[in-house]
Amino acid sequence: MWCWAIGLGIVLTAIIEYAPFVHRASSVLVVLIIINGAYCIYQGIKTAKQKLGRWRLLVFPIGYFIGAYLFLPRYTYYFGLIYLCVSYLSYAMTNENDKIAKKG
Repeated sequence: MWCWAIGLGIVLTAIIEYAPFVHRASSVLVVLIIINGAYCIYQGIKTAKQKLGRWRLLVFPIGYFIGAYLFLPRYTYYFGLIYLCVSYLSYAMTNENDKIAKKG
């Protein structure tokens, strides 16, 4: 999970910035919203299902912020906070669903 978080956060961010075939608008839509958003949801669910520490939810947003700081424009910095919120929300919802399933 660490490798994926760092890879998506820093390496993929650098690739989309320097790839000649990726337009700026499509990179924001496809990579920053769809791919990274889906990974945040996956990370939150996996962390909750495997009963891992919540601190692991910070790895990807911090890695993304480093990549965005190095390669992307300033307006993309806020996605790091959004990724943290989405990861924690999916983590909390998965934990809540597991608690409800165990009671019923």
